[in-house]
Amino acid sequence: MLALAFTLVLFGFVVTMVVNVIRRDGRKVIAALEGRSWTAGPIEGRPVTIRFNPQRTEVELQPTWQPVLRAAA
Repeated sequence: MLALAFTLVLFGFVVTMVVNVIRRDGRKVIAALEGRSWTAGPIEGRPVTIRFNPQRTEVELQPTWQPVLRAAA
């Protein structure tokens, strides 16, 4: 019986919190769900440099050992 009371109190608390959020920020939530944001705009900051090294991957690299030495081993 105590677990049922605790569950009901917890559920009531969650419902109360959701109602408060909807009252306070309901228009913002609806705008966000529709894909419109009130605060969206160009993000300003310093440019980001992305370095790219077009070397071949390890799979494509030629072996560093000599085939003659490999056969002698």
